[in-house]
Amino acid sequence: MIRRLVPAAAAALVLLSGCSGSDDSEPATKPSATPTASATPSVPPVDASQVACSMLTASDRTALAGTAVDEVVAASGTDGGSQCRWQADAAVIQVTTLPAKEWAKSLPDVVKNLESSSASASPADKKDLETAKKLLSGAASFTDEQACQAFTTLAELDGDPKGTTTTVTSIPITETESGISAQGCDDGELTSVLYSIPGLKETAAIDKTVTTILERAQKRYAAAQ
Repeated sequence: MIRRLVPAAAAALVLLSGCSGSDDSEPATKPSATPTASATPSVPPVDASQVACSMLTASDRTALAGTAVDEVVAASGTDGGSQCRWQADAAVIQVTTLPAKEWAKSLPDVVKNLESSSASASPADKKDLETAKKLLSGAASFTDEQACQAFTTLAELDGDPKGTTTTVTSIPITETESGISAQGCDDGELTSVLYSIPGLKETAAIDKTVTTILERAQKRYAAAQ
């Protein structure tokens, strides 16, 4: 149950609208030749100057996808955070960094969603969910430090080693494809590295690779501050 909480909360914040394992960098529908005053862009403008776009090198992205993934197709920043997505053919790589307290604000709603689907959960799962609910009762007013402490506590409830600051999980991207996401909460900042290629399955080797890339991204972010 707890294993579903951290990735669900991460997915709510790190997945851009329309992110998938296919080449979807083009709008779903092409704009008309004569836009009207009420027309809105199908995709947000790309701001490649976002700090997230500098957090992975070309070699980092190749290490994840097994091929070059160099075209920035989405980059933006909200609530003090930054996000950048690269895409090439069927590969998608995305980095998100934001103050941990902003991530924490999504957690109570995630817990509510899990509660609504926990009727058949085991007593142990229900106990863990209740523990998480109590832990996150004040999440809306967490400081960045408190949010990172909550991240660690949730990981420990799932059985990770005491003091864990990084988790790796599989996140559904489409009905048939998944992405692997490493999330780390350190010094009050939540950082996520997500990637997806066709047929991707989580393995120990993949977990090690994406964790290493996440650590590099965190160091580059810290150096840029």
